[in-house]
Amino acid sequence: MRKLAKLALRREPAIIRTLFFLGPLVALLVPKTTVAVLILLFLVCAGLTLARGGDLKALFRIDVTLALFSATAAYLFLNATWSLDPERAFTKAAWFVLIVLMTYGATRALARWPERSLRMAATAFLAAIGAGVAFILFEAATGRLATLTLYHVLPFTQPNSLKGFVVRNGEIVRIAPGELNAMVAIMLLALWPTLLCMVTRLGGRRGCLAAGVLLVAASAGTLLSNHESSKVGLVASLIVFACAIPWPNVTRKALCLVWCLAFALVVPLATAAYKADLHRSERLPLSAQARVTLWAYTAEQVAAAPVLGIGASSTRKIDQSPGNRKMQWRKRLKTEGFGWRAGAHAHNAFLQTWYELGAVGVTLFMVTGSAVLWSLGRLPPKTQRFALAQAAAFVALIAFAWGMWQGWLMALTGLAALYIALAVNVYRAEAPEVSPAAP
Repeated sequence: MRKLAKLALRREPAIIRTLFFLGPLVALLVPKTTVAVLILLFLVCAGLTLARGGDLKALFRIDVTLALFSATAAYLFLNATWSLDPERAFTKAAWFVLIVLMTYGATRALARWPERSLRMAATAFLAAIGAGVAFILFEAATGRLATLTLYHVLPFTQPNSLKGFVVRNGEIVRIAPGELNAMVAIMLLALWPTLLCMVTRLGGRRGCLAAGVLLVAASAGTLLSNHESSKVGLVASLIVFACAIPWPNVTRKALCLVWCLAFALVVPLATAAYKADLHRSERLPLSAQARVTLWAYTAEQVAAAPVLGIGASSTRKIDQSPGNRKMQWRKRLKTEGFGWRAGAHAHNAFLQTWYELGAVGVTLFMVTGSAVLWSLGRLPPKTQRFALAQAAAFVALIAFAWGMWQGWLMALTGLAALYIALAVNVYRAEAPEVSPAAP
């Protein structure tokens, strides 16, 4: 082990520059790799800390927030016993535990890195996200020209399913718009840590100018995409960032309140939106109209198991049943778009939590999430606005986008925390007046 530790420290610059460049870049361009990237970055962060003589126990020391995550994980394992898909539910509970441990271990390890290592990691991270933002902007502006060219030159890179693609004479001429959605969401969560790193590393007017250019480029890429959830997340994060500059504590408390109210009011709001005929409103995109119907159906089903829920991942199992796809469709008019039936998930993590985990799960996630948001108040004041903006973007994404049990999205949550931890620790290293205590 000592020889391995010495070898790692000798190769430290190469290891840090390579993995903190390739990791974030690959995760941004190939969203399904977030799982592998999180594992690799955890191994690098924790491994280099241990190689310098760090204490393994210190990386996983129990505090209030970690204890709350532990209680939530325990309930997920218990809840899996009555899930309609227990194998998948147990797997997701185990993955939840691993993500929490890797995220805690990696962020605490970063807080113990020397300034030189943090600067190398930040520089590589800036280069990765900068290149990724430029690529996404180009793809969104040109209709995925680079990817189309890749498919034509190297046909084996084409996806197995071509649903939503336009194919002529055996060649893909147009890519499904939704293929860019996950990349845009990852870019949005990486944006605010990148801006903090950029302002810190470059400093002064040059740092602000570079950050402004990156923000404009990322915003343009988001607005040119078809991912409405990321557009909502971008607007929400900009508002929170602006409010957190003069009022960081008030903004943090307001975001905590929004988090709690999202859980408390999602069921009645989903029902009210359907009764207001928003699923037929031409002012909303078709995807939003379909969500209104799906939300209303899911909200109606919550009453069947309001305390403990129907079990994690059960919605997906119900969606796959032939009866759900045929019989439930006939209960309401087909003109409602999505149809009166269950989907693979609720397209709203707050509503999915009610349906699958019940009031117990809602309470645990509400309290745990509030503890995480509250802990941001311990960060250096000038970094809080960036962390709160990222948190606001995350809340918006899970309120409208994917299912909460998708592996790549769960891993992205850990990566987002790791990115902001890197940026905050770089700021601590660059600002001598800030205490070097771990965030």
